[in-house]
Amino acid sequence: MHWDTMATTTELKEETIKVGSGTVRKRYKKNGKPSFQARFRKNGVNVSDTFTELKQAKAFIIEAESNVIQGKPVTSPKLKKTDVGVILQEFIENNKLPDLQKKRIQRTIKELTGFPLENFRTKAFQKYIDTKLAQDIPEQKNKKKSHKNFNGGMIENEKGELVRRKYAPSTVRKIYYDLRVAFQWHSKVNDYHFDSKPFDDVKAPPAWSRPRERRLEEGELEKLLKACDSLRVNVEETKILLHFLIYSAFRIGETFLIKFKDIRLNEENPEESYIFIPKENQKIADKKGAKDRYANIRPELYALIKEKIMPWKIKPNDIVFSMWSGPAYFYTRLKTICKSAEIKNLTDHDLRHEGCSYFFENTMLSDIEISNITGHLDLKTLRRYANLRPHKTGIKLWTSIANM
Repeated sequence: MHWDTMATTTELKEETIKVGSGTVRKRYKKNGKPSFQARFRKNGVNVSDTFTELKQAKAFIIEAESNVIQGKPVTSPKLKKTDVGVILQEFIENNKLPDLQKKRIQRTIKELTGFPLENFRTKAFQKYIDTKLAQDIPEQKNKKKSHKNFNGGMIENEKGELVRRKYAPSTVRKIYYDLRVAFQWHSKVNDYHFDSKPFDDVKAPPAWSRPRERRLEEGELEKLLKACDSLRVNVEETKILLHFLIYSAFRIGETFLIKFKDIRLNEENPEESYIFIPKENQKIADKKGAKDRYANIRPELYALIKEKIMPWKIKPNDIVFSMWSGPAYFYTRLKTICKSAEIKNLTDHDLRHEGCSYFFENTMLSDIEISNITGHLDLKTLRRYANLRPHKTGIKLWTSIANM
């Protein structure tokens, strides 16, 4: 008689059989019925499951070993049934994440709760990404009324009609990588192989679908400065900040982290002056190649700092632009200024575009030298910001020839 049928209700012994690189252990329940626990360990893969029949347990081990040999993922059947919403919830509870990412994942949890991991295949994932790209951004549930300076998620279409915005490819791209990182984390903490196939097969949406080319038009800076006079507070400080953002070509986030001690002015040799931007203060801090930045400053910025900004200094560790709580608050102020100035479709990042373009139009700096000032890691991105005006390029061309 075979070992799996030997036991009787009077003799309930645990027995083990070797199957390839795994084992099957026969156990008995309280009612005397047998169960078969299959366990497989090989090349870092450690999975197990319990079955009611021996042939099922053997098949589980044989399939697991075959997948390891072929380089395919091996996942416990129990883990395969894990709800994707549960995985994402555990991920945000056990990892320190930025608030924006946490809120984004919480919205994804609502969408994917009830969807088991085993159904997260290429076809389903592609459908989810396509759906997100075509989806309108929903209106805020607790919204009481629209702000006069914001369209509340609306945008003008080609007919001039206000319609709801759709999720930008860059936003869906973030969701794509949220899922990938969360699944990788879950596989690591639960000791199973991460199935990268859906992510290998489904292409991540682009970071930029239609790169912005907006920069200041003739007379717009003057309009912005004049509109600042209608502000209730920080009138002169706002004008100074606008000039600073244009002259420096810095990101708004890193600008609001600059301390007085980071500004290194050399009065004997002004051209050697620079602003120190620590790696951790930069948006690209976690990317390969990111490093501390020593950004040289153009003459107009040197004069602005020396004459207007340094008089604010009290302590070296004080934040320079401490008049605002942060970039998000200044963004709302800029909206107010643009509305007063009757300027449309201008963001704080467009001021950075203006600053970057200046270096291309008015200096002989190389791409790498400009990137050392602006903090771009990808020179292709930097060149995209260089929305050059033809007449400026022509002047530079003729001047360079005349000086030969």
